[in-house]
Amino acid sequence: MNNKKYYVLFLISLLSVWAELALSGCFRATDQSAQRERDSIAKLLEAYIDGYKSGDYGKVRFAADVTFEGPLTSGKILGKPAVQKFLSKVHAKDVRVKRQIIDGQFACVLADFETTEGTVVPFCEFFRVRGSEIAEIRPYFDPRPFVR
Repeated sequence: MNNKKYYVLFLISLLSVWAELALSGCFRATDQSAQRERDSIAKLLEAYIDGYKSGDYGKVRFAADVTFEGPLTSGKILGKPAVQKFLSKVHAKDVRVKRQIIDGQFACVLADFETTEGTVVPFCEFFRVRGSEIAEIRPYFDPRPFVR
């Protein structure tokens, strides 16, 4: 009887170790998957920011129903063609990214936008990503340098 107890305790211990190993492997796989998703979103945001500098948003993956709403728009701009048309009018001499925050499907870029005239405007741009496409863009900045 005593040996049976030890055998059961041994099996329970062994099962608990196996379960812990299996769970840690799952968490690691989840962490790796989340890291791949963050890396993918970071590349998507990099292409978007490069669009400010080059004027070419052709490499940016926008969702067909993307929305854009900011201080210089009168309401939401809806759809990929309309957003690309609006953004094609925005030109930067340089954009210096200070920080990029990615949390699941949401991302935020804090940067300095340098106009072609050399004025530096700090901005924060919020993104919602769906799949591997930008679905929503909301820039926040002081618009006064752009409307003078």
